[in-house]
Amino acid sequence: MPIPASQCPHLGAEYNPLSGPHLENPFPFFARLRKEAPVTFNPMFNAWLISRYEDINEVLRNPGSYSSVGVIASTGDLTPEAAAILGPGPIIEDSPLNSDPPAHTRLRRLLQPAFTPARVNRQEPLIRQIADELIDAFIKDGKADLFQQFNYTFPLRVILTMLGIPQEDTPQVKVWVTHLFGLLFGRIPPEVQPVFARSVVEYRAYCKKLIEDRQRNPREDLTSYFVHAEPTGDAFTMAEVISLVSGSIIAAAHETTAALLSITLKQLLEVPERWQQLRENPTLIPKAVEECSRRESVSHYMIRTAIEDVTVGDVLLPKGSRLMLLYSSANHDESQVKDPEKYDLTRQNAPNFTWGRGLHFCLGAQLARLEAKVALEQLISRIPEMRLVPNQDVGYQQDLPLLRSVRRLQVEWPTRAR
Repeated sequence: MPIPASQCPHLGAEYNPLSGPHLENPFPFFARLRKEAPVTFNPMFNAWLISRYEDINEVLRNPGSYSSVGVIASTGDLTPEAAAILGPGPIIEDSPLNSDPPAHTRLRRLLQPAFTPARVNRQEPLIRQIADELIDAFIKDGKADLFQQFNYTFPLRVILTMLGIPQEDTPQVKVWVTHLFGLLFGRIPPEVQPVFARSVVEYRAYCKKLIEDRQRNPREDLTSYFVHAEPTGDAFTMAEVISLVSGSIIAAAHETTAALLSITLKQLLEVPERWQQLRENPTLIPKAVEECSRRESVSHYMIRTAIEDVTVGDVLLPKGSRLMLLYSSANHDESQVKDPEKYDLTRQNAPNFTWGRGLHFCLGAQLARLEAKVALEQLISRIPEMRLVPNQDVGYQQDLPLLRSVRRLQVEWPTRAR
């Protein structure tokens, strides 16, 4: 018989991913959850923590019982002035990540051809060129903050170029993107919100102008694809294309990939033998990316909402319950992976929820993996003696807790790097 939700252990109330040990190293606590309270309530997020691989996998395999609507929800309260500037409707339209069928089915069908392996692989020369240009800017210094000078800018440059946004506009677009995401996910002071709102309106106008140009003069870029996808069928609306170009695609392809690069490089450099192994055998880089993303999943968790009474594990949860699926915990589940804390490039078929699973498997996974591979290849080739600056605080980010990343990564090397 299932256990009523009211009788669950209260261990989940201790979880706080915004500060303290659960921010820096949540994995010992996740191990406790899997053993003592695999389904438990967390009042901070008003959600049930689900920590075991089997339970999370079962939820993801049954999208008919769990909704993805609201996975990415605005965390800020807009002032009336900011709301009036932005106008009616959502700040950005829904994406496949936070929608259910049939809306999800339509969006994914329209988007998927833009991210096929063949189409993504054609971007490799561009990706390698951008990586080299960024490395050129700091290689003679003998030191860098990799997050600020490479990891954060690299995927943004890649996706903006793929969208067809001119390089000279990149600095302004970065400001607009920061303001957009600030209104969506930050806690922006009321007096600053109108400034950010006007910035978002300017950004929308810029994207609309770019889209109208591609309607008249299509090119080999993603914006042209979005504009001309299924011209005689159920095409994207103008509002949807503006949201894709201005926010959804950039959020998915930028922040997540920057986090993947940062988490991967941190793990490789904090144990010099790992970096040396890749120097000696660069063909292991894809395996290293997979193992690092398993050990510290950048998709820290994902939210689902029960659309009917459900049983998760042995706990009966009522309709409307919010579930926080702890991907990082599932990737360390001892029932699925031996010695989960160990860095091991010989693993076969180890669980990795970094890219999601099932209906909502990440469309951009191929692009993110390619960017990480190329970035590591170029950094290892050009700065082989790179090392972490000792005793530094890498600053695990707190702004968007569903994304695990660091905000600093100070490195140094002898200046004979090429």
